[in-house]
Amino acid sequence: MIRDLLENGSIVDIVATFIALAMITASILCLVFIIVGGITFILSAGNEEKIKKAVHTIRFAIIGLFVTFIAFFAVSWISKLLDIPFELSFSTIVTLMQEIFAAISS
Repeated sequence: MIRDLLENGSIVDIVATFIALAMITASILCLVFIIVGGITFILSAGNEEKIKKAVHTIRFAIIGLFVTFIAFFAVSWISKLLDIPFELSFSTIVTLMQEIFAAISS
């Protein structure tokens, strides 16, 4: 999909794919930071500074995830408002993720 897109795709399709890749990356990073914050919280052993740091890490990761999805919907809304043929849906993102994981696993 990515090779065909770069060879034959329009600039709008390429931008849509890179936005999808950015959303995938942001979602994975948010998940990683939530896990790191949880492990830090578990290993804090009652230390108030470590607990506070872990809670802030988890909180900011969740806020980052919300900002990512709000930005996605804002870009979609603005493209519809300006009548730009910007086709990006969650099914496109899932298909792109499946292709990335298939390429990594093989």
